[in-house]
Amino acid sequence: MKLMKLVFLAFFIFSLRAHAGAVGPTVDNPRIKTARREGKPVRFKTPDGCALEAFYQPASSGAYVFVNIHGMGSSGGEWAVLEAGLRKRGYGYLSIDLRGHGESLECAGKPVGYKTFSPVQWAGLSADIRAAADFLKGRKVPSSRLVLCGASIGANLSLKTAAEGLRPAGIVLLSPGMSYAGIEAEVFLDGLGAIPLLLAASEDDPYAWDSAGVLVARAKSQNIPAVFRAGPGGHGANMLSETRPELLNYILDWADGFRMK
Repeated sequence: MKLMKLVFLAFFIFSLRAHAGAVGPTVDNPRIKTARREGKPVRFKTPDGCALEAFYQPASSGAYVFVNIHGMGSSGGEWAVLEAGLRKRGYGYLSIDLRGHGESLECAGKPVGYKTFSPVQWAGLSADIRAAADFLKGRKVPSSRLVLCGASIGANLSLKTAAEGLRPAGIVLLSPGMSYAGIEAEVFLDGLGAIPLLLAASEDDPYAWDSAGVLVARAKSQNIPAVFRAGPGGHGANMLSETRPELLNYILDWADGFRMK
């Protein structure tokens, strides 16, 4: 009996350590199921026929719209804390469910799920962000009034989309990685021009912390305006907290700078 208890305890401790050491979230953010959100559910399609679900809140007059891109295995619901902060300052937001995530589970009439994605399919998710920008353009919000905000693999995809030609006012990168699912962030800095970047990562998330340090140094060496802010702990959108709002307020203050230009 004692031996069985010891085996069970060892397995439990190993499981905790394995979960804590994972790079990037692979399951839905628990906050999705409990947070209260405001806005309107909307749907639009990508050029290759994927039906994307999103949550939309228009901006106040003259304010910018954040396009929020979640992490792997999550959904747009992970942005509830950011959405509340954006509303208070008059910003709009479009928090999308990337294909294969959340409620965006159909492409060209066929079911799709992120767990079976190949590296090529992951790279194709930048088309979802461009489709989000097209949706907003149809509501008279040009790309110059957008702020891309990506978490984890969503951060890498945001850089990729900008390098492919989308020109937002700025990009927020929460817990970027040098490579997530084969999407290598550093290679996309070359195509950014002078788009301002805000990078954030937590010290208890070593891969994202180290990656952000490399990326901000590389960006500055290319005269890309980039700033780094340490997160309070956690990964991606989990760094945004109502009880520890320092990073949330920093993002909002940074975005306020665009209004002053």
